Amino acid sequence: MKNSLLIVGILLLFPILCFSQKNSFQGKVIDEKTKESIPFVNIGVEGKPLGTITDDRGFFSISNIKVNNNLVFSCIGYKSKKLSFEELSKTKIIRLTPQARTLSEVTITGMTAKAVIKEALKRIDDNYYTSNIYLDVSYNQIGINKDSVFFMNNLKGIYKHKGYDDHNLEIKPLYSNMQTINSGASEFNIKQIDFVTQMDYLKSILNSFEYSMDIVYDSNNESSYIITMNNKNNKPVIIPFYVRVNPRITKFFINCNDFTITKIEVIIDMNANEKFFNGLYYKSKIHKVYSVHNYTKYNGKYLINNVFQKSIMEIIPKEGFEKIKKEYIVEEGINEYKGLFNINNVYFSESEFTDKRETNKEIKTFDELKEIDEFKILLMDDKEYSFQ
Repeated sequence: MKNSLLIVGILLLFPILCFSQKNSFQGKVIDEKTKESIPFVNIGVEGKPLGTITDDRGFFSISNIKVNNNLVFSCIGYKSKKLSFEELSKTKIIRLTPQARTLSEVTITGMTAKAVIKEALKRIDDNYYTSNIYLDVSYNQIGINKDSVFFMNNLKGIYKHKGYDDHNLEIKPLYSNMQTINSGASEFNIKQIDFVTQMDYLKSILNSFEYSMDIVYDSNNESSYIITMNNKNNKPVIIPFYVRVNPRITKFFINCNDFTITKIEVIIDMNANEKFFNGLYYKSKIHKVYSVHNYTKYNGKYLINNVFQKSIMEIIPKEGFEKIKKEYIVEEGINEYKGLFNINNVYFSESEFTDKRETNKEIKTFDELKEIDEFKILLMDDKEYSFQ
């Protein structure tokens, strides 16, 4: 009898336990008509200042979704879509319907693109939280090389600069496919990463860009300016977190009514000889950064909601580095040419922000990693071993 009651109790608890574990979702957002992926779609939890965006291939991952939460998918040029927890559990493909507009419906403005940006900069103090706001941040960082996923900081003592200690970077195993590989939660000042509240530099370089402007509508019938700025003189400027860079193309999404900057997209050409990745010095033969910053309205003002960054680079150690015979983890794509190691990687960084003042809030985390049973160790003497 006791055993029967125990079994019944377990069976009753089982669906609850299973359901409670499904608090994270991964999927892809596509155009309903063309079936093509939609990059940088806003994905928000209804009524809360948290969410994420799709990457440049339309994929997304979001965690800590509760049973009573609804997710809202929105993107300029498409109708918004709201899905419940139950609906999300049944699909991994989210289809958005294009929002068609005729020319007669488009509002004509007499303002130039530069004038719109100047007005948006004037209203920063009115539209955004510019005082110190502390949020909880969850983040992940993904290093991808073809079909394998590995830590970008998995190089241990590969290079040793004359007169300096070698860089002891943590060694990590390879993983079977694209998943979160370095995640955690921490507290920090939101102003450390907020583009909008650090845009004083932009006022002084507005004449360095060529402008184009479009007006589009979202599913709530609100219009936004999309202003594209091209760096015509290729002039290096100061951008937060990148020191000295060449922003080749910058897009601002600005609300037509209150001139709030709701989204920023930047393509950056990085300069060579930067210090990057845990103190490893390198020349960047090819290095472009794609950065997207999204803002959301919360209690009457806007704050940063999520950040997506993607860097593409080829790392070549600077002169003065010498090889040392220490092992490191590698799959394919690393080769030696004239004493230099060319490491071709794609590096992702995605962040999500949550208001720290919420009570009884769960810290957001990402899915655990699935480690493969076999990985390669390549030694500097060209001997290769495989460990089970």
